[in-house]
Amino acid sequence: MSKRMFIAAVITVLFSFSFLTGCGKTAAPPAQEEQGTREEQQPAGQGELQPEAGAELLVWESKGPELDYLKAVSAEFEKEYGVKVKVEAVPAIDSVKKLTTDGPAGIGADVFSAPHDQIGNAVAAGLVLENDAFDEKAASEFMSSAIDGVTYQGVLYGFPTAIDTYALFYNKKLMGQAPKTYEDIVKFAETYNDPENKKFALLWDVSQLYQSYSFLAGYGGYVFGNNGEDANDIGLNSGGAIEGAKFLQSLKKILPININDLNDNIITGFFQEGKAAAIINGPWLISNLSTAEMDYGVVPLPLLPNGERPVSFSGIRALYVNSYTKYPAAAKLFASYATNKENLTMRFEMTAQLPPRNDLTLDPIITNNPDALAFLEQAKHSTPMPSIPEMGNVWQPASAAFASIWNDDQDPAAALNKAVEQIKTAITKR
Repeated sequence: MSKRMFIAAVITVLFSFSFLTGCGKTAAPPAQEEQGTREEQQPAGQGELQPEAGAELLVWESKGPELDYLKAVSAEFEKEYGVKVKVEAVPAIDSVKKLTTDGPAGIGADVFSAPHDQIGNAVAAGLVLENDAFDEKAASEFMSSAIDGVTYQGVLYGFPTAIDTYALFYNKKLMGQAPKTYEDIVKFAETYNDPENKKFALLWDVSQLYQSYSFLAGYGGYVFGNNGEDANDIGLNSGGAIEGAKFLQSLKKILPININDLNDNIITGFFQEGKAAAIINGPWLISNLSTAEMDYGVVPLPLLPNGERPVSFSGIRALYVNSYTKYPAAAKLFASYATNKENLTMRFEMTAQLPPRNDLTLDPIITNNPDALAFLEQAKHSTPMPSIPEMGNVWQPASAAFASIWNDDQDPAAALNKAVEQIKTAITKR
């Protein structure tokens, strides 16, 4: 998953350049005033929205169980509201880029799925409508981190469908009980570690900011200020971030491996083979472990030496309404309908992706699933990856800093200062 998030970030950077070079060739922006008039005639809220006469919707979603879910929802939506919905397979990671041409041409989806960290580019390109179908009460039914993730510059845009973050997997046969603190893991490593035979107490993808961010943020570090929206305030070399990096660096004594020799495949393999007692990873790993018939457990990330919980990165999956849609009321109604409690319960059953609704955390479908409970508990202590376009300039310098800190034992302050200078330079050249 960390690799997938990295790829998403790279694509975001590429998209920002393609937008700058291609926007002059597209049609004029949508008639916002005309759309505004239509929206003013429709009261906000799923229970009050009424689809336009003759409305038909096109929806984009990634191929797989997510697509099957939206097809099932579409069938029920048509029965209830009389609106035909066609669901097409378009990778969520590609939808914003595809809309830059399909939107103005009038052939884009009315509702599309996209990762939350593409909102900044989508808003800058004028591709997404505000989610004014959620009033304050409706928004409060979702986890705050999910709402924050689909909000940009104070405006709510997305309809959250799932939340991703990472937690601690541990081998129950190797660890008598789940570690509550990182100090517990360090102590366990004293008797378990055997580097010559490639046995380690803990593994994670150290070089990836996505996973290692939790150490920095647990001490007060951050990427961008103002909830990830102020690119002029970079906190990766703040005092808290440096303290977190120092603790991260100290863990090399229980994981004496070069950073280049760690990746998702190696980490998963070691865990399945019983050579890693615990690993940091996301819920997407569960399907692999179920086929391996491992006796494992999942718990939130252990407490840091400062007594604080690590703050993990989270990714929010969501639906958005295309600003070029001819049927904004019907589109918003569909997105609201697809994210109500009943339908997100069905989505969890079909996809196993964590539902971001607060009311589902108390539902038996979650309370009877200890793995899901653990991830949702960690999600409460997570922060959405920044969605501003400048985030694309962060990943590579941060990864290089972790490599210097880990492989070369470089002073964390010096490594992070260098990374921040590189990020600032890259941002000024945008």
